[in-house]
Amino acid sequence: MASSSFSAPSPSIFNGENYSIWSIKMQTYLKAYGLWDATTTTHEPAPLRENATLNQIRLFEKQMSKGFKALTAIHSSVSDTIFT
Repeated sequence: MASSSFSAPSPSIFNGENYSIWSIKMQTYLKAYGLWDATTTTHEPAPLRENATLNQIRLFEKQMSKGFKALTAIHSSVSDTIFT
């Protein structure tokens, strides 16, 4: 039986050239990991209630971390020269 898991390659590194190509690749990379929406919206999940279930807590933490995961992917795909 074939595995249905998907593993995208590391994002290409932006070195100051061909920004339009890099941005399309980066957008696709973030979409593959379900992180693109985190870059286009500032919506944060509603605060947890005091009696939140374990599943609600996990979902909240997952939603809260998406923005940081997307930012980490972008930071790691920009050369140090461009980043600074």
